[in-house]
Amino acid sequence: MLQITIILLILFIILVATYLPKFRIVLGMTLMVLFGAIGFIIWQDTQERELEFQRIPVSQPQLSHMDVRPGLNSRSFVLTGRIENAAQIFTIISVIIQATIEDCHGTECEIVGQEAAEISLEIPPKQARDFSMTMPFPTIPKIIGEATWRYAILKVRAR
Repeated sequence: MLQITIILLILFIILVATYLPKFRIVLGMTLMVLFGAIGFIIWQDTQERELEFQRIPVSQPQLSHMDVRPGLNSRSFVLTGRIENAAQIFTIISVIIQATIEDCHGTECEIVGQEAAEISLEIPPKQARDFSMTMPFPTIPKIIGEATWRYAILKVRAR
């Protein structure tokens, strides 16, 4: 019903603009203002999104209690842990974590897998939240020595 109403309204505006030349100027100015407002809203939203990634430095949140277990198939792992938000005023809304698998034999370690994934989790200031997520790895070579895991926070989105 709403779509039909909008189509009829647009047809009415086109007919009026066709038969009343003075209305064309008003319609053109209205469209310019409307497009300008839409452009400003899109620009403002883009600026806000950029600010969300700058509010909390990646060194501030802390990862703890990290654990890895096999996932549903041989190329996925279930990653669990806790993220602590040490910020004073900002709430974390998502974190991008990078997990790295290293094959260590003796004192020498070689990176054999590295993937990043986003965790959408709302963490208020001075609080922590536990998370659990499945992280797929496209290819994982055989581990010859001992598998070690490293984790890093790549990006933090906050409001």
